Amino acid sequence: MADTEASPPASKNSAFKSSPTRLLNRDFLLLWQGQTVSAVGTSLFQIAILYWLMETTGSATIMGLVSMLGALPGVILGPFGGAIADRFSRKKLIVLGDAILGLSMLSLAVPFFLIEGAIQLKIVWIIAVSMLVGIVGAFFRPAVTASIPSLVPFGRLNAANSMNAFSMSSSMALGQAAGGVLYRILGAPMLIFINGISYLLSALSEVFIRIPQQQPEAIKSSRELGRAFIEDIRVGLKYVWNKVGLRNMMAAFALLNFVMAPLGVLLPILLDKWLLLPPDWFGYLMAAMGVGSLFGMMFAGMVRIDGVGRFVCILSALYAMSLANLVFGFATNPFLLIAANMMSGFFMGILIVSFTTLMQATTPDELRGRVSSVMMTVMMGTVPLARGLAGVLADLVDQNIPLLFISAGTISGTLVTVIAFNKPFREFLATRLFTTDQQPGC
Repeated sequence: MADTEASPPASKNSAFKSSPTRLLNRDFLLLWQGQTVSAVGTSLFQIAILYWLMETTGSATIMGLVSMLGALPGVILGPFGGAIADRFSRKKLIVLGDAILGLSMLSLAVPFFLIEGAIQLKIVWIIAVSMLVGIVGAFFRPAVTASIPSLVPFGRLNAANSMNAFSMSSSMALGQAAGGVLYRILGAPMLIFINGISYLLSALSEVFIRIPQQQPEAIKSSRELGRAFIEDIRVGLKYVWNKVGLRNMMAAFALLNFVMAPLGVLLPILLDKWLLLPPDWFGYLMAAMGVGSLFGMMFAGMVRIDGVGRFVCILSALYAMSLANLVFGFATNPFLLIAANMMSGFFMGILIVSFTTLMQATTPDELRGRVSSVMMTVMMGTVPLARGLAGVLADLVDQNIPLLFISAGTISGTLVTVIAFNKPFREFLATRLFTTDQQPGC
């Protein structure tokens, strides 16, 4: 299979013309720091909500429904988020996003601290805040993804994505390692409160970032602005559709997410009902995946993965994650589960860095937000439905969670084998991005 080659997207608005000369510059480090702080709180919040719902309701259906409703707004609004990230200040979107999330989390902590019982009220509030998180994320994520290439040298883009993903995974690993224990000691209200504070600290850090961005000319009429948004979304969709390899990769990941992503919602039930393990072990398993991701991201940042090597690494990652699901279905030793999650995390780290770099580097700056949001909308669009179905299916099979993990591992492994034979998919993943004169250097 021959490598194809790409160079930094050239356009009159290209951010690469004014890129910094150093990776570890002030603005990138501020963004990196803000993401790191909020990731710790997010991991604590996720554990708190999952275990509180399981202990309070005992229903996999409710757990899946809450997770589905939280993810749905982000999927629906995803294309708009990318258009907004390209048309308005990415810095303002990032700062306001973290500030809104911080305040919403603090509002959720109020009924948990002050109201005894009122389970239905708390579930409704959880759903409302989760949906707000999805709405904010639809604008926040494209803004962050589109900003990174403007903050670092093009030759260090892979390292920058590795470093950003590394900070997210290490922070979440730390939060998840302690999350199960802290849930048992502190309970859900305090973990929700900590998450709110972490978002506000992140927003404070991001106020001082300078993000170079060429914005379109301002539009005063609301009607014209609406037409411009529709046109922006159309251009983003057209760009992705015309890139056959990019389109096929997007569809493949959407299918795999439909099969594998919802299993995280059911993991507390597997540990509690089938393995008789306390909440601490949920944190240990997530921490193992986080540690594995750290090493995978470090590997992807230090060893330039390009061309055919990227295709091989991503394919290996997809097979490794399928195998991990099979292990979770069959294993009874929790230490074997830790090993499987660490292996899965290692390959996931490589996949995240390689995929993000490929998408960023092959997309012009003025389209990057829209393309990013279109990709994420389609790839994650199957997740809300799958999460809802996973909860219902789990209750239909009397919460036989091992069976669902085995089925997911088998189906996903088969899908990976099928998509590996798709020529445009292989060729796009094997695109060469870097030339010999773009050597690493801080």
